[in-house]
Amino acid sequence: MNGDRGLAVCNALVAAGIDIDAVYLPAAMLKKEVVVAPLARLGLTVVGIENVNDPAFIDSVAARRPDIFAVAGFSTIFSTDLLAIPRLGTLNLHAGRLPQYRGGSPLNWQIINGESEAGLSVIRMDAGIDTGNVMAAGLIPIHIDDTIADVHAKANAAFPALVLDAIHRMTAGSPGERQDDRLAGYWHQRNDGDGRIVWERLNARAVHDLVRAITRPYNGAYCYLGDRMVRVFRTSLLNSFPVHGVPGRVVYLQGLGPLVICQDKAILLDDYSISENNAQKLPNGAHLR
Repeated sequence: MNGDRGLAVCNALVAAGIDIDAVYLPAAMLKKEVVVAPLARLGLTVVGIENVNDPAFIDSVAARRPDIFAVAGFSTIFSTDLLAIPRLGTLNLHAGRLPQYRGGSPLNWQIINGESEAGLSVIRMDAGIDTGNVMAAGLIPIHIDDTIADVHAKANAAFPALVLDAIHRMTAGSPGERQDDRLAGYWHQRNDGDGRIVWERLNARAVHDLVRAITRPYNGAYCYLGDRMVRVFRTSLLNSFPVHGVPGRVVYLQGLGPLVICQDKAILLDDYSISENNAQKLPNGAHLR
């Protein structure tokens, strides 16, 4: 496991009386008391690992003769030798509707794409990337001003029940539901460089969706004022009146601002920072690129 989602699942499994033989964390996470302490309070054995596909680690896990692996937030692709260990199979928590959102950063992509709901899937892992049978699935709402932190919190609250359902189905012998590969789409893992706001290409809603999809705890969307980077963390759509003009232009109107013109109309920047001077306000008439 890796982080809050795994903690939520562990709490639910312990409460349901399911025996957790051990919890495996990336070795670096052993230093994070906010993760390790709650697991210790649950009485769970916590093991740090450098490489899940190391033959010595695989042998040590195989010796424990597990029934099921449950994987939460672990980005490393498991080898076939590792997947072959649990008697009933391996469950993976994937925060995307399948098969449409296979791959990386599924919650971010669903917000960026303006989805009103995010799909959550618990799949039986196979050798492919998010191609396994779906053992349990659900939907959570994405409201128009929800940020990635809001949606992560909703997903973390919803996943435990889905995992319990998947475990019950797996122990009952259900193979799960096959994915329709004709509907499949793969999305790459996002990085900071993907977050640039190109004002002349994105309409106001697209800018709003990008900003809320990669705001804190991530680095935030960005653009430039001259050579200085501007990070944008929160925006508001203007519903009462549209403001038009040259994309990228900063405007203050009757005390409201800064507004920045997008491809179609302006958007309000509620929270932003400018490199080298976080307290500086964007000047009226400036041009962002």
